[in-house]
Amino acid sequence: MVVWPFNGTGMSLIQSTVKWFIDSGVHSEMAEADTKYIRFLNATLVLFGLGQIPILALLINFEMWFQLATNFGALALCGLGFILNRQGHHLAAKIMVILVVTANTAYFSSLLGSSAPTHFWLIPAAVIGVLAFKPREWIWAVALVGLSVLLFAGFEFSYMSIEPVVKLFDNSMDELQSAHGSTVASMILTLVLVGMMHRRFLKSETALSDEKAQSDRLLRAILPDEIAEELRTTGTTQAVRHEDVSILFADLVGFTPLSASMPAEDVVHLLAQIFERFDTLIETCGVEKIKTIGDAYMVAGGVPKHSPDHARRLARCAVGMLDSLDQFNRQSGHTLALRIGLHRGPAVAGVIGTTKFAYDLWGESVNLAARLESSGAPGRIHVSDAFRNGLEPEVNFETRGEITLKGVGPTQTHWLV
Repeated sequence: MVVWPFNGTGMSLIQSTVKWFIDSGVHSEMAEADTKYIRFLNATLVLFGLGQIPILALLINFEMWFQLATNFGALALCGLGFILNRQGHHLAAKIMVILVVTANTAYFSSLLGSSAPTHFWLIPAAVIGVLAFKPREWIWAVALVGLSVLLFAGFEFSYMSIEPVVKLFDNSMDELQSAHGSTVASMILTLVLVGMMHRRFLKSETALSDEKAQSDRLLRAILPDEIAEELRTTGTTQAVRHEDVSILFADLVGFTPLSASMPAEDVVHLLAQIFERFDTLIETCGVEKIKTIGDAYMVAGGVPKHSPDHARRLARCAVGMLDSLDQFNRQSGHTLALRIGLHRGPAVAGVIGTTKFAYDLWGESVNLAARLESSGAPGRIHVSDAFRNGLEPEVNFETRGEITLKGVGPTQTHWLV
């Protein structure tokens, strides 16, 4: 059976070889930005090697043995550049390869003179110099690109007056066609290099866009949308006083002794199951989750964007939390209860901290809502006079009477039914 060199196995072998060559010198612990420069130089060496095939064939055809040896020497030095790149000497590899390409092009430009515009190959050499160096290696980029540009300008302005040392063609038409071929080939190589640059930039932009989208998702998972947008666009946020907000505190009754008898991962899993239900509920109700503190859960309505019906939304959320926990108990076999406190009043809202920051609320209204929760009853929603006054007669309440709240004093409270 005849195995063709370009069947599936052959192509796979070629692809794996090229990939190995291009990835040489790249390690898993390297930053992605650094690996791009290493791969670019290796890919350039592949292109340079492939571009030498017709040139070497031409030199053999014209029996230009000294020039053939010179080209082989240039290839050997480029091979040394590849070894340096593979061994981690990336800057030395780039300098060597660009100098070799530039010097080899200048040599053949002097040799062939006006018989062929070989100096056009200095253009892709300059492009390599622009793309191969990192921003912090700009001195080398300027030096080597400048060298290529100066050589190109020198050959371009004196091109017609340079007598060729070696004349390849006796026929002027063949000489012209060869010159055109050399010009087209140098242009194609330049476009390929620019295409590689474009591909590199496109991948960088895609990666940057993905990272930005991920950071935006994380930011919006931590902060309200309006605050996240303010922080993203300005880098800071301003604390704002809201004259009318509603605040909910909820606490799982009996969770502390239950968690003491469970493995830590089971405790976290149990809380996650319950709080995930609450998270879905508050999104449906159109209120804002502020934070969780252990097995306590804090929600606010009317922040950061005011809504006239925020108290009604939060009341619906409180009732939904009781229903959600009842459903969870039926499904899981647990007997957890929820104690909820609701108050309405002024509060200051904003982001605190510069690391692990969080959106939070401060003020007497927050303290009162917390006291209402702690002095409430399992399975019931304990509310203040201020909260009730904003909702009657749309919502039914049962008066509890005046009780003494720690740090607050005598307070008239009610049960939301």
